[in-house]
Amino acid sequence: MKLKLLMLSMLFLGSSGLVQGATYYVDPSRGSDGNNGLSETSPWKTLAKINASKFAPGDVILLRKGAIWREQLNFPSSGSPGAPIVIDAYGSGELPTISGADLIPAESWSLCKSCGANIWEAPVQVKPNVVIFDGARGNRRSTSTEVSSPGDWFWDSGTLYIFSREEPSGAFRHPGIENGARSSGLNLTGIANVTVRNISISGANALPYGDGAGIWAITVHLEGPTPGKLIISNVSVSNGAGDGIHIENANQCSLDSVLVHDNEGAGIELYHSNAKFPINSGSITNSEVHHNGFNGIFLVGCPRGERCRSVVHPDGLIVTNIRVTGNKVHDNGAGIYLHETNDSVISGNVAYSNTNTSRRGEGYCVGLSGSSSNIVEKNDCYKARLAGIELSIDTGRPPFGSSENIIRYNVVHDDGTHGIFTNYDPSQHNQILHNLIYNHPQGACIMANFIRHEIENNTCFNSRIGIHLYVSSTTRKTGSITAKNNIIVNSSLHHVLIEKGVDGPFDFSENDYYPDSPAAFNWQGSQFNFAGWQNISGQDGHSILGDPAFRASVPGQPLDFVLRPGSPALGKGANLSGDISSHSANSTMGQRQQ
Repeated sequence: MKLKLLMLSMLFLGSSGLVQGATYYVDPSRGSDGNNGLSETSPWKTLAKINASKFAPGDVILLRKGAIWREQLNFPSSGSPGAPIVIDAYGSGELPTISGADLIPAESWSLCKSCGANIWEAPVQVKPNVVIFDGARGNRRSTSTEVSSPGDWFWDSGTLYIFSREEPSGAFRHPGIENGARSSGLNLTGIANVTVRNISISGANALPYGDGAGIWAITVHLEGPTPGKLIISNVSVSNGAGDGIHIENANQCSLDSVLVHDNEGAGIELYHSNAKFPINSGSITNSEVHHNGFNGIFLVGCPRGERCRSVVHPDGLIVTNIRVTGNKVHDNGAGIYLHETNDSVISGNVAYSNTNTSRRGEGYCVGLSGSSSNIVEKNDCYKARLAGIELSIDTGRPPFGSSENIIRYNVVHDDGTHGIFTNYDPSQHNQILHNLIYNHPQGACIMANFIRHEIENNTCFNSRIGIHLYVSSTTRKTGSITAKNNIIVNSSLHHVLIEKGVDGPFDFSENDYYPDSPAAFNWQGSQFNFAGWQNISGQDGHSILGDPAFRASVPGQPLDFVLRPGSPALGKGANLSGDISSHSANSTMGQRQQ
């Protein structure tokens, strides 16, 4: 009878897809690679032992909390769809750390006699691309003579030079000065069905666009194998010379509750470069990505006719069906950037102060380049270097446009140029709906060109121009555009600007403008008040001119724009009773943290 029960139990476990794997422990201070690693009292010591081992689906590898390994983890094995291999932590204390950097011995430093004041030198044989001073990434300089301020460093011919007003061994102790030495922290090249959680990675030495990152997961070669079904959660990646997390040609990956900061390249990059391995599912959620040199969250395919990983793709490669939700993305080169990315959702994120130009980031809160049929909604976007939300083309031959996107229920404010900006033929038929857009004194609330855009139920306040329709050397035609049920208030130059060469047709109706002035409307170079605009353009016959009566006389946050009872603009503008009002807390939160 007992044998029958045992057999039934085994059959049940097999049919339910559950796999009971082995658990391995790794501890650099108490372990030995001669141990079997199967208990806390008999742990392995090094990551090299993991690299040289083979693991089965369902196995678990645990790194001791509070420990640090100055090694690269080249994970050797894939799990299976029903039984991923798990890399996790055990014990108490801070997350275990995998460092791509080496600690420079305190006794190595000497005052550089041929340099300027406060310049110290130490022998460092491997060329560092990053130097870390007590956990803060330093500033690389081009010559030793440029090393003149705290955090400055320069390397040449096996010698590292730094600036310090006192002996480095005394000035930096926690843990000291570290030089980048290994291209990655965790290398998952060709690895699939692995879960990574509760670890910290720092100091990866790979440069942007080079091989390596804090977490590096790419295709082994053109025919594979390729990574996929990676689950990464509660992981910190910082102070790398390149990207924080770089995942390439990997489908069905999810990143949740990760912290990625102070990397020289992109924070999180999901890249499609190989046509054999589509990316049509994935998510980046509930994470914080900040102070990275390039884009914070970067979804990128391959433009038409361009070379990606040595192969030219005439039709380009597209990333599809990615969810980017609930993230905080700030102080990067750009916030969230979609490049050749379709059918994805960017929702409920806070993106602000993305102004870093060190890697030529384009400075948007949310940018779409050659990306179509996406939903960008319920995001709080502010203090971008350029526009809050931008839709444009890629660099392919011929280029993709950004078309058929829905931009709705966003709060966009206090950006460097425009609130929402569409640019270039063939970007067309984008719906800009129910957005609250305010404080753009250097640009337009909404600026658009080419055809078939729908601009409806937006509230525009304190812009230089309310709605600006234009043509350019790259986009000779602009028309078939609707602008309905918008509230446009306190435009310092024009409520509406229709440039010369814009030949329409367009339909402006049911809008509310306030206040009026002799130059409130610009029709192809001639300025008019509201009545003159109606007469000359034939537009806005059913629109009104009146104070919308916002809740606050000087609105500064989303709920201030709620319309008072009896407002002449009821039913127009952004719907502040629902989706947008829920973001007022996000807006306040973001401003407090700057």
